[in-house]
Amino acid sequence: MPTQILIADDNPAVRTALRQLLESAQFGEVIEAENGRDAIGKAQERRPDIVILDLVMPVMDGLVAAREFSRIMPGVPLLMHTLHWSPQVELEAQKVGVRKVIAKADSKGLISAIQETLISDSPVATTGGAETAVPANLLPAETAVLPPAAESAQVAVAENSEAPAVAAPEDAGNGSAN
Repeated sequence: MPTQILIADDNPAVRTALRQLLESAQFGEVIEAENGRDAIGKAQERRPDIVILDLVMPVMDGLVAAREFSRIMPGVPLLMHTLHWSPQVELEAQKVGVRKVIAKADSKGLISAIQETLISDSPVATTGGAETAVPANLLPAETAVLPPAAESAQVAVAENSEAPAVAAPEDAGNGSAN
């Protein structure tokens, strides 16, 4: 089944540009909405795979819409695409279920966020089997990926109350036991 991406932005020129960008990246079908309320109605009807919300829109803004999406369609990933990016906006958006806030000037960042979301939400990436490893270049730099055997050994050590905890690599040599 092809991917459906719903974009909600009150500016028709921005919606057109986003549609062209997403279609050129071959993400699938693009559904347009002109505000948060319109987006919720279309999402309930069409069941998109991803919703991209503008922050500032009439009728219902992106934060209110995100809160409503999180309540009625909790499995649908939300991204916010806005001129008003700031750490505070990012924090407030994440509180209402938005995975990532991307500045409108960063079209490559939007494409990357969509790709990461599609990969992380794919059935292969979420089943937990060894064959489902997410490529290391898509993980945050601070994420350590352990091979399955090492991961099993750590779990066995942690479950044995008599054995000392395994120190993380950054703790090695400082003599502390976790």
